[in-house]
Formats: sequence, C-alpha cells, structure tokens
Amino acid sequence: MFIFGLLSIVVSFILGKKILGFFGGWLMAVMVAISPPLISHSRFVWNPHPSAFFVVLAFLFTFLSYTKNKWMLFLAAFFSGFLYNFEIPISAPLCIGLLVYAVFVLRLRKWQSYIFLFLGFLAAYSPMILFDLRHGFSAIKGIVEYLFSYSFPQETHTFFADHRGEFIHNFFDTFPKQTLISQAIFFIFYFVSSIFLIISEKRRELKQFLVYLLIIIVVSFIMFSFLKNIVFMYYLVHLNIAYIFFFVYIILSSHEQKKRIIQIFSIIIFLVFLFHAAIFAWENYSKDVNDYGGMSKIKGKIEAIDYIYKDAHGEKFGLLVFSPPVYTYPYDYLIWWYGRNRYNYVPHKEKKGLFYLLIEPDIGKPWSYNGWLETVIKTGEVKETKKLPSGFIIQKRIGGNDER
Repeated sequence: MFIFGLLSIVVSFILGKKILGFFGGWLMAVMVAISPPLISHSRFVWNPHPSAFFVVLAFLFTFLSYTKNKWMLFLAAFFSGFLYNFEIPISAPLCIGLLVYAVFVLRLRKWQSYIFLFLGFLAAYSPMILFDLRHGFSAIKGIVEYLFSYSFPQETHTFFADHRGEFIHNFFDTFPKQTLISQAIFFIFYFVSSIFLIISEKRRELKQFLVYLLIIIVVSFIMFSFLKNIVFMYYLVHLNIAYIFFFVYIILSSHEQKKRIIQIFSIIIFLVFLFHAAIFAWENYSKDVNDYGGMSKIKGKIEAIDYIYKDAHGEKFGLLVFSPPVYTYPYDYLIWWYGRNRYNYVPHKEKKGLFYLLIEPDIGKPWSYNGWLETVIKTGEVKETKKLPSGFIIQKRIGGNDER
C-alpha cells in the first residue's frame, strides 16, 4: 500500500508536468501527498485503496488522447474500466465520462477511434464478463435486481440531501484540515476562480481536459444521487484527484493570466494547507511511534502472545481466543508467523492439560466474554487471570486429559 501511495505521487507529478509544466507537476505531487483521504490509502490494506494510482493513470491517458491517438484512447478506456477491480462505483462514472468526452468534446469522427475506445473498455472488463458467463450472469442479475427491486426510502428529500452532504464532505476532505480560512470562503473562491479561469483559458488541450474533469464531477453527482445506499467516501476517490488538479490549476493559471488577487489568495491557501499538513504529519508520526495500540495494533497482540509463551516455560499448551468479531484469523496468523518462528511451537486448540484463554474484551460490551466462558469453555481449573496494560485478559487453566 505504501508503494501504491508513492506511485500515486509520482504519476501525479507526471500528470501535472505534462499539462501544467514542471512546477505544476511539483504542486500536483505535493497536494496528492498531503491529501488526507489519499494518505489513508497508504496506511492499511483495503480493496479500494490502490485505486488512486489507477485514477491518475486514467486521467493522464485521457489528457494525452487530445491528439486523438488511438492507443491513448485505448489506454484511457482501459484504465477507466480497470478500476472496477477496486470499486465499480469509481469505474462507472469514469467510463461514462470518457465516452461523453470523446463524443462531445474531442468530437471523434473516425469509427476506428471508437473501436479502440470500446476495445479498451472490453479488455478492462473482460475478466468480469468471462466470470459472469461462467457463473450464470450473477453480476448482471445483481445489477438488475438492484435497479428494479429496491425502492427509495419514504423521506426522499432527506435521502438526496444526505447524498449531497457526502459530496460536500468529499470536497472539503480532499484538502488538509485547517481553521484559518472558513470553508464557505474557500468553496466560493475555489468555484468562482475555477469557472472564471477556465472561461479565459486559451490553451485548447488544457481547456478540453478541464471540461473532461467537469464532466466526471457532473456524471458522478448524477449517478450517485440516485444510488439507493450510502455514498461511501471511497466511491469518490476520482473526485479527490480532480479537485486537487483544479486547485493546482487555479494557482498556476492565475499567474499565467496575471490575475494577481486570485494568485495571491490561492498561494496563501496552499501555504495554509502545507502548514497544517506538516503539523498533522508530525503528530500522526509521533503517535504511531509511541502508541503500541493496545488491543488494536500488532504490538499489543504480540505482547499478549509473548506473555503466554513465557508463562508456559517451555511446556506444551493449548490456546483458545475470544474476539468480539468472532473470527480469530489475526491471532491465528500471529501464532503461525510470530509464535512458531520465535518459540518453535504452535499451541493446540484443545481444552486439556495446560491451556490459556486469550480474551479481547469488547469495548462496548466488556462483559460479553463471560458468555463465551460459560458456554464454549466451561471446563478447566482456573489457575490465574491476568489483565495486561493493553487491555487483553489472559486466563491460565488446567484441564483433564479427556476434556474437550
């Protein structure tokens, strides 16, 4: 995930440099590097998180397609479609937006161009299409069922208002949190400056790309306004990149067009963002280094595993785990990866002889593990109960050889 994050910054630099020059590339890379939702993509593994890298690639090849080069169109379509691997709600508006852009902005006339465009979409979606063919069109059936079987909630106006609220939150969340400039002032400045500078823009290929980004924003808003479930923030990663590009464009274009008031104010905002991002980065880094995370992070879990192995003094033992999510995969993995390699032993999971209970209390219901003790465990003589500073509870028991 860290490598994907770095690649997003590198490709953002290339995108900015191609369109706005070297300084534009530098600004684009910095803004992507300090964008809070994009930072979170590098911090833990989750299916939508590699998407920013491929969104920037889709934007890059879409810009390069202004020459109407067939292979650039193919790659723009391919990477727009490829994003379905991470989230279809990211891929769909990019594909529709690219098609609208090709027809009404680039005004492609040659049928060969459209063949390359659709071949790009087909190549990207081919794994899903083949999977669907093999499994009785399960994806298509799911989409049809979603579109025609579910109804909107009764409070429709509240429903649409909530969706609009997600878009507003997504816009402000794109940039580092700051308190010096009000959100209303920033939004008005951003919107008015963007429209004013785009109208005055003389560079044809740049203007076309800006229109493409506007199409993407409008298409996303229309599509997700009618979505029958919550608009999750990771559906809108492509808008984070688009908003960043517009902001960089405001800084540089105001200089090019000699709009000094816009230029000065945009630079001040950029410095404010940079200052608050630096503070946030330092605070975050300091907390991560000093905080071992209790029951949440790997350090706290390893501390509990170390305690059990050392308390057993080399004797064979069993280990049973209670976890509020019920599934104990994180602990099974740590025993296999850490315990086996360090202590050369993997405990059994039977209630006989010496065995330990590793209990992760539910923060919301700290008593809930008692039901597990009374129904699942039941047997064994309790020798010791220890609560670690992390919050884990470890219980040492002795059970009969025939007890299960």
